[in-house]
Amino acid sequence: MRSRNVGVTAEIRIEHRYPQARMFMEAHGPHGIVILHDLLIHAEQHDAELVVQASVREIAARLPSLSKDTIHRRLRELHRAQLIRTSPTKTTSQFERPTYVLDLTGTGISVTRTRSRST
Repeated sequence: MRSRNVGVTAEIRIEHRYPQARMFMEAHGPHGIVILHDLLIHAEQHDAELVVQASVREIAARLPSLSKDTIHRRLRELHRAQLIRTSPTKTTSQFERPTYVLDLTGTGISVTRTRSRST
């Protein structure tokens, strides 16, 4: 899957390697995959980690076919499966978007970013 998205400055390739990716898909279903892809598209590389700041409402705005409740449930599932973890933030505002660190280890999913060319 290749994606060009508003606010994203690089071309992103998300690859699924089988059989590992199939096991991930069976465990998390299509909603889990779509939400993970959304997080991956907006993530930035910080040292060896993929980090993304996103709220349920933001994700829902980008994925209008999914309800906020569904997104929240799937984020909790991804968190329980240790695919995402919440990173501590410096401020304690209740309105600050959570920062997630993504861990694709064992999923069969990988991300490659390339700089987009000016046209």
